[in-house]
Amino acid sequence: MIARAARSIAKLAADPYVRVCFFFALALIATLPWLLTAGGFNEFRDAQVLWLYEDQARRSVLDFGQIPLWNPEFCGGLPALGTPQARFGSPLFLLTLIFGTTRAEPLIIFTLVIVALYGAFHLARSHGATRAGATLGAPLFGLLGVFACAPFLGWFGFLGFAFLPWILLGVRRAARGQLSGLALVGLSTGFIVGFGGTYVAPISFVAVVIELVLLAIQHRGRLKYGPIAAAGLLALGLSAFRLWPVFEELQRGPRVIAGMSVVGLQSMGAQLFGTYDVWSGEVWYLVTIPGAIVAAISLLRRRGRWLALSLLLTIWIAAGSAVTPSLYALLRQIPIFSLLRNSERFLVCAGLVMSIGVSFAVSDVLARLRLRKKQLTPRFHQGLAIITALGLVLATAWQLHNFTVAASKRTIGATPRESLRPFHQARGNRWAVAGFGPMSRGSLACWEAYGVPQSPKLRGDLTEEAWLSDGSAGSLETRWTPNQLTFHARLDRPTRLLINQNYHRGWKSDVGTVVSTDGLLSVELPQGESNVSLRFLPRSAIGGLIVSALALIALLAMRFRKEVGLKELALCAVPLVVGAFLALNNDEPLLTRPEVTGPDGEAVIADVLPLDSKKLDVQFAEGVKLDGAAVTYRKQDDRIRIELDWSRTANINRNLGVFLHLEPGALKRVAADHLQISDAIFFEQLPVGSIGRDILLIDIPDAKRGVPWNAWVGLWEMRGDGHRVEVTNANGVQSAENRVLIGTLEIPPRP
Repeated sequence: MIARAARSIAKLAADPYVRVCFFFALALIATLPWLLTAGGFNEFRDAQVLWLYEDQARRSVLDFGQIPLWNPEFCGGLPALGTPQARFGSPLFLLTLIFGTTRAEPLIIFTLVIVALYGAFHLARSHGATRAGATLGAPLFGLLGVFACAPFLGWFGFLGFAFLPWILLGVRRAARGQLSGLALVGLSTGFIVGFGGTYVAPISFVAVVIELVLLAIQHRGRLKYGPIAAAGLLALGLSAFRLWPVFEELQRGPRVIAGMSVVGLQSMGAQLFGTYDVWSGEVWYLVTIPGAIVAAISLLRRRGRWLALSLLLTIWIAAGSAVTPSLYALLRQIPIFSLLRNSERFLVCAGLVMSIGVSFAVSDVLARLRLRKKQLTPRFHQGLAIITALGLVLATAWQLHNFTVAASKRTIGATPRESLRPFHQARGNRWAVAGFGPMSRGSLACWEAYGVPQSPKLRGDLTEEAWLSDGSAGSLETRWTPNQLTFHARLDRPTRLLINQNYHRGWKSDVGTVVSTDGLLSVELPQGESNVSLRFLPRSAIGGLIVSALALIALLAMRFRKEVGLKELALCAVPLVVGAFLALNNDEPLLTRPEVTGPDGEAVIADVLPLDSKKLDVQFAEGVKLDGAAVTYRKQDDRIRIELDWSRTANINRNLGVFLHLEPGALKRVAADHLQISDAIFFEQLPVGSIGRDILLIDIPDAKRGVPWNAWVGLWEMRGDGHRVEVTNANGVQSAENRVLIGTLEIPPRP
């Protein structure tokens, strides 16, 4: 009976129509709670910001007929394509245009679960699993916890992991010289980047590197590196429409990630197998214990040994600095990976490897059972078949539970109502920001994962969003759209036009000169009557779109080629050469952040030690010196003011940050760790020979008054492995545990 069932399963799995029904049924069951609440708006704070990005792009297209290039509705205005977390740059944006931002979200989840299931199936087949094995192993990845938890938080960009198996499949095919491999790598990477794959893209790159290393070891020189290089060039070209603008934005306002991820075995087990004590629905990388056991048994066999090594490497990286040496700490030394946090996100790669392991196990068991017609199946095989089936059933059941809990926990509200009226900036609310854009209002309250350069002159109380610096110079009429502002100016003399938006060098005017007024978008206008058209056409966005279009043309031009040779490699390189030419021949002024000063307007960079600072001359390793410090209590605003005066040598560790411990007697200390000097510049940006004034204002808890406060300062590898930097010479200043005492003061009780 078991053998007959095995043959039936294999026969059904070989039928592509049955497989389609099976995968669609799984996806439907898993996403049903989302589909049933399709009209419900996710009120979680992160979800609101990310929803606004998608909805603003939708309204730019439908209401104004414009490509979403500038988003005026958040942080005072920012480039839409350059916003790392925006996801409208993928084909799934069509669903948003058709169904609306809120109703399209469940359809996007459903679609990407299907993509993940089929990707895991085809990747397992490329590794040698049977159709039946791959069909029953694919749900271990296709129903991974990330596809449940990410939408609950509004983090749709993580759903781009659905294309991870397709990228790896493309790499394997490209290594054999197949043109389809180039298409899979390029198009999948382009989708991930366009879908806001801030995390997915670099993690996928690590998975690709591991795959290539293992393939090189396995095949020893039989790989075709030309097609692999062509696939990489094509992936860069097809992603340029987003990579170039995002790179430009991160140059303007770097993303600062401090500290090092530490993921112990208990935490990793909870993420993979579920926190059984509370039966949490937020298990990001759920694969279930039975599924992991089956995968481990399979991967320990001969044909799974290379996959087992891949699994070990991804878990090693996911552990962060919990293990020594730390592969994650080494990765963080590479600039693109220094932007990442939460090393456990590499467990998505581990889940994919486990799904292939389950595919192997099912393939082997069904093969053995099909060979036995009359004999009783040995107990070992029976047990393995039962464990496999149980693991797969539990994986599906647990994942369904995961989706259901995530959906039921959402705070569901009504989708913000749209009101097309004259645009105005408002002070805003970053915790309820989604309601502003549809009302034609911009939120100046900014919450983003990178340092958006906001002008200090932005205002939320203006009756007009554009005005003349010299109001008596003439009159102004304004028409406002996201990417284009038009003005009719009648001026008796030259003056400056000020616009309540952040300056960006991508703004072009057909009359006058675009300039920055303390970070505010402005235009120098001549005397007379003129129609001024101000358009947002940044070189990064237009050039990136051109490069991606050329890369797509190159891919289509190769569709009839049988092999990938030097001509095809050169064809894939052409779009990037064009992009390099456009980037180098850029006459736009360099992007600069608005000038940043200390909290009281002090200059952050000084030539000499300030008069109110006490000279210390403390030497640290890694090329940094603490020249002086001042610790004072400010009665006027009831806060502690701390100034740390730093200098550096030419050779400096770029991972350094400051830790500041304020210890009020025996009470719990107050920590003020930070990475930038006065929240303005990094240590490596401090000119050699100058003083960097690091000024902080600390609020005082009532429970910690009336006792003396000791202020201790030190340096640590904030962007590295987290170790403290050695104090090499304290020069008489009290020091302990690689930190120095810079001052003591007593905070009086409140009257």
